[in-house]
Amino acid sequence: MIIDLILDRKDGIAYNSRKFYYEIMDYEHIFFSDEYKISKALDYGSETDVKSALCNYITENQYNEDICNYINSVNWL
Repeated sequence: MIIDLILDRKDGIAYNSRKFYYEIMDYEHIFFSDEYKISKALDYGSETDVKSALCNYITENQYNEDICNYINSVNWL
């Protein structure tokens, strides 16, 4: 799940943006039926767009909002 990818990075597992992108593509269709929000941000957006899409995912799935603090503290691109 996408939350696991985020939390793994937060827990110190090495981050690889290419691997992250492909893993997002594997999971994203489960959560976003009409629009691939995170992958579109990764493809066409800025760092701010990616962080926003990830935080929207956190909010939409009612995960702990504190995770957004971490999301906003690191670079994803």
